[in-house]
Amino acid sequence: MSQGDPTTPPPPLEPQAWLAAIVASSDDAIVSKTLQGVVTSWNLAAERIFGWTAQEMVGRPITTIIPPERQGEEPHILARIQAGERVDHFETIRVRKDGRLIHVSVTISPIRDSSGKIVGASKIARDITLQKQVQDELRAAKEAADAANRAKDQFLSILSHELRTPLTPVLGAVSLLERAAQLPEDVRSQIGMIRRNVETEARLVDDLLDVTRIARGKLQLHFEVVDAHAACRAAVAMFQGEIDARRMEVTLALRAREFHVWADPGRFQQVLLNLVSNAIKFTPDEGSISLRTHNDGGDELVIEVSDTGVGIEADVLPQIFGAFERGGDREITRRVGGLGLGLSIVKSLMQMHHGTVTAQSEGRGRGATFTLNVQTVPPPPESRQQVPAGGRARDEDTAPPGTLRVLLVEDHADTRNVMRRLLSSFGCTVAVAGTVREALELAERETFDLLVSDIGLPDGSGLDVMKGMRARQKVRGIALSGFGQDMDLARSREAGFEMHLIKPVNFQTLHEVIQKVTSN
Repeated sequence: MSQGDPTTPPPPLEPQAWLAAIVASSDDAIVSKTLQGVVTSWNLAAERIFGWTAQEMVGRPITTIIPPERQGEEPHILARIQAGERVDHFETIRVRKDGRLIHVSVTISPIRDSSGKIVGASKIARDITLQKQVQDELRAAKEAADAANRAKDQFLSILSHELRTPLTPVLGAVSLLERAAQLPEDVRSQIGMIRRNVETEARLVDDLLDVTRIARGKLQLHFEVVDAHAACRAAVAMFQGEIDARRMEVTLALRAREFHVWADPGRFQQVLLNLVSNAIKFTPDEGSISLRTHNDGGDELVIEVSDTGVGIEADVLPQIFGAFERGGDREITRRVGGLGLGLSIVKSLMQMHHGTVTAQSEGRGRGATFTLNVQTVPPPPESRQQVPAGGRARDEDTAPPGTLRVLLVEDHADTRNVMRRLLSSFGCTVAVAGTVREALELAERETFDLLVSDIGLPDGSGLDVMKGMRARQKVRGIALSGFGQDMDLARSREAGFEMHLIKPVNFQTLHEVIQKVTSN
């Protein structure tokens, strides 16, 4: 082979030459210094990173590249080196020759002579300024997003409260009017229409808040054994007024032998309410709706909600559970209204319950069937009182809440007047207050069986009222508020409220909750 032959291997380098080549070609600054901190070597990467040449730095103290406010780091580093320690990935700030500060990660190791004596230190430094900038930008972006989310949560909470508050006296007033025995039937029908529309408005607010919480993973579930058949009956009962008004036929065929499920009672009830509401909404007057149950394989409960309504086109079925999906027929969706969130919430809630929901339809005008599949669990012991999903006892034998001494705390005058009349119609003796101070002054003078309190009050919170009253007397508590997020419910429980009702609340619900709370 000739001397210029490219296949001829280069002559081997001495170990010291290899080491020198590695140091010279490294992208990291490699520096050595004495135990007094004087620089003894400075590679090309150190020149590039710090701006000082080797000729300028060798013989100078390493403190030349340390900012004044960080000069105290060097004595600590040298002390550790002299003790034989190694400093790994120490992140700090250094200053370039041009005065610009840079972030570096340094590893410093003792240098020993042939006898093992520590004679100096070697330092490997990596410029991490860009990495730090990216981290700072990400941190700032996260902080901005967190702040935006907090602002959004606060906005949604306030929006919910402000939308619900004016609906509360309206719903309470129509509940009172519907009970008037002398009311002409046509007027009663119109009042029922008002009530249904107010309740629909409240559900729209609920849907907006729920879909936001679900999307952000903030919806918390509290599981227990739920009687799904009781939940089905309760769902139909909630809409009985509208069903009767529209002369609809409802079939309940609850034939499943195993019908208890592990679920959040309120949210499982919400699933059924959304499906029944959807069936009623898209079925014409005098149409038919059915709820059927059976067991599939013995350990799975199947619930089918069917209707004879407008049906679902084949091209719409794959998207029917999407948020804000309102079906393909604009005329129908415009007529029935809604935001198109109910089925999206149903799907998300069923996933959170480890179940499924599917939709079937033979097309336009052929009705639709929604099918829930969820695992069953053993029923609770016979001695345990059964409470329908949704958390409200429906025991017709429970004594009415008459003779109860109730303190009603509500700052919204219209709501306070209507709620006082509703509570009085139950036979309760009612005292009213509009502030925390007024409520606690009443509690000093009188004894009460039940506190029904708003949460947001001009001089504090209903939570303060509950805590203050329980310090003075034994009293049960029901929170009644336009604030209804999970954290609001948790705070109510912590304060001592046994139930948290979200405004607006109708007559039947309020009556049932008072029965449940005061009968325990």
